[in-house]
Amino acid sequence: MLPPEASCDIEVIADGSPRIVVDGEVVWAGGVVEDLVAGFEQWLYRAALEQHQGRFGVFHAAALVSDGATVVFSGPSGAGKSSLALAAVRRGWKYFSDEFVVTDGQRVWGWPRAIRFDPTEPGTPCPDYLRDLDTDDDAVESQQDVAPPYYAVAGDALQRAACSAREVRFVSVERGTHTTLSHVSTSVGLKYWTEAAFFEPTMSLGSLVGLGRTWRASWRHPEELIDMIATA
Repeated sequence: MLPPEASCDIEVIADGSPRIVVDGEVVWAGGVVEDLVAGFEQWLYRAALEQHQGRFGVFHAAALVSDGATVVFSGPSGAGKSSLALAAVRRGWKYFSDEFVVTDGQRVWGWPRAIRFDPTEPGTPCPDYLRDLDTDDDAVESQQDVAPPYYAVAGDALQRAACSAREVRFVSVERGTHTTLSHVSTSVGLKYWTEAAFFEPTMSLGSLVGLGRTWRASWRHPEELIDMIATA
């Protein structure tokens, strides 16, 4: 979507002292081999955020595309962004991201990755909507009846082009005992966007909000909320 502007040499060393070296500098060390993927991801996201700061707005949110409109889900950790992203992908929506949403004020896109889930509490049954996910058995070990940590989105399900900021629908989500969806004002919508930002955006967010384009939602089952949004 954007031409590369920089390059670097990366070494991932999986020996008795696992470490990640970028341009000769150790950027991660002190863990075990099994932590290398998570360590690399943390470094990659930090580096990308540094590159984006001052040029783009970056938000802690999920984003999916349906019928040309981008639906953004935002909320604190545990609010269910990943579960909603999975439900939308299974419905045929195109996947942008379940963690990072980027904008230049006029366009919106995501940083695609495998959809991640927090492990369920010991002794807690896996939710029905997380059962039977396709996972990479070589990279992931999931005990029976425990939610797998991630779901790899198929390539043909990815959204590969930035979308117009004026086609964005924003949904602030939280878990609840019932599934509800209600419109909020544009000023509240702007507040939600600002709260989701990793750093203060340097561009106007005005194109991202508009009458009838922002909701507050509570959900019991992700399919219920996706149904509501699809018909809203």
